[in-house]
Amino acid sequence: MNLQDVADELVGKLSRSVVINDLHFTPLAASAQGDEIDEIRAASLLKRATPPEIRAYLESININNLLNPTTVDLAHLGGQERLAVPIRDEAGPLAILWLITGNLPPLTAEQFRAIDAAVVLIRDQLSAGTKDVRRARAAVELELLADDVNVRRDAFTRAVNEGWLYRGDRTSVFAVTFDTTVSELDRVAFASRVTGRRHGSLAFLGERDTRMLFAGSADIDGTLATLTSEGLGGSHSIRSIGTARVQANEDDLAPAADRARSAASILDRVPKLGRHADVSELGTWLLLTQLNANISNLALFSPAAHYLWTQGDEQQIETIERYLDAGTSVRVACELLHVHRTTLYYRLDNMPPIIKEALEDGVSRSTLHLALKLARLMSEPIHAERVQQ
Repeated sequence: MNLQDVADELVGKLSRSVVINDLHFTPLAASAQGDEIDEIRAASLLKRATPPEIRAYLESININNLLNPTTVDLAHLGGQERLAVPIRDEAGPLAILWLITGNLPPLTAEQFRAIDAAVVLIRDQLSAGTKDVRRARAAVELELLADDVNVRRDAFTRAVNEGWLYRGDRTSVFAVTFDTTVSELDRVAFASRVTGRRHGSLAFLGERDTRMLFAGSADIDGTLATLTSEGLGGSHSIRSIGTARVQANEDDLAPAADRARSAASILDRVPKLGRHADVSELGTWLLLTQLNANISNLALFSPAAHYLWTQGDEQQIETIERYLDAGTSVRVACELLHVHRTTLYYRLDNMPPIIKEALEDGVSRSTLHLALKLARLMSEPIHAERVQQ
């Protein structure tokens, strides 16, 4: 997103005009003009400069050195009240984000979060601390998942040579999925935070199929903590994080990125698995995703699973699934189900005959287990059929 993109999205969230001025009071970007625009803003936008008398007043109150968002009353100059939001980095002031607040409803907490996200993006684009080496790295990051395999390989080789990525399992790819309510502005701001100065070890690879992709250290637990804390810090709900390590024989990041996306996709479809999983933990689920499965196919694979899933109750499904997860160990199954042995035996004894027969045969039992996992993966269409029956 460039500065104009930031301004355009912010005006949609705030329902008011937005202007980003440099330290010389020249507009760098401006939103579509709303009904609340006053003559001062109109003149500034038309002439691409702040009127001299307004500039003199702003200089007199040392506006460029603000440390925090500040309300500025321009009524005595024929203008409306404004909120001046300073954009700063470690080196000092960079710009001012201006919002008209006079005669408008107060900004909400959600709108202030949108402003915070915009400040991060504007700062990163204008920051004097963005050295040439960081610009060069950003260019390499954009090519790590390029369509051209040779471009991808060259970018990966350069990242390895520069020491911020490694070949083999010392590098992992992280696929992050947000709730659909999280806007593009918020997602880009999140990427900027997790790849910023505090977390320089992470590289942002871009967004694919609504999933944000990052690459970095194979310290998966530490990186997960970073991603989760930054998501919570921005009040954005992360739905899933799928991870995958780069394999020793891979010359670029695309295969690992595909595996990480697959892991995240499975987590989205099977919430019981939790919010994070490495693809290496999901072998059975990956196998099931390769099946061209539907209701009729499930009945062919395992009539017992189809019967249980479409006509059994939730307790029966949970009991059989956990019992099979436990390798038919009564002790382990009881721990998973949080029930006494007597309760488990009672439930098993009262299963429909088709289920009991499948449990008695080794192959049928294994197929029942896999078919139930497939049913979890297909839960939406299958549950839709259950409702209709």
